[in-house]
Amino acid sequence: MSRPQGLLWLPLLFTPVCVMLNSNVLLWITALVIKFTLIDSQAQYPVVNTNYGKVRGLRTPLPNEILGPVEQYLGVPYASPPTGERRFQPPEPPSSWTGIRNATQFAAVCPQYLDERSLLHDMLPIWFTANLDTLMTYVQDQNEDCLYLNIYVPTEDGEYFIETENNTLLYSKKRSHHHCIFIKMPL
Repeated sequence: MSRPQGLLWLPLLFTPVCVMLNSNVLLWITALVIKFTLIDSQAQYPVVNTNYGKVRGLRTPLPNEILGPVEQYLGVPYASPPTGERRFQPPEPPSSWTGIRNATQFAAVCPQYLDERSLLHDMLPIWFTANLDTLMTYVQDQNEDCLYLNIYVPTEDGEYFIETENNTLLYSKKRSHHHCIFIKMPL
């Protein structure tokens, strides 16, 4: 039996090598795409450790040219639900969880009566009442299980503190003490 002659023999000889080389290149490209997708996903959906378990947040831009994007962790429990036997009792620490808790959506708010909008205009600042319809969408989901925090963490270092006209303090991550966040509230 003789070997194929000329050009016919070369493709037969190199076909397994080409297929193997192409599959290795395809594997590397796939691995790089997955790696960059995971890196982008981690940047968009950061995960942090808490004393009770891991929490996945959301990196989101703010509608303000002074402030950079923030990582927001919405609906993070700070106490066990005040229901059943715990109703009208001092709050207890929340239960630990396994896996990663999704903190990208608001939790239920505490029950409240908001039908009298004229009272809201008297009680709240004008920047708040200007967006009252938007606010109402967030208070539709009311529940006694409402002891949750919405946490916003700056992602860019700044050089200074900014105090706004209504005494709200915007702070710099560089100036925070050991990454502790200080909140100033008017009394």
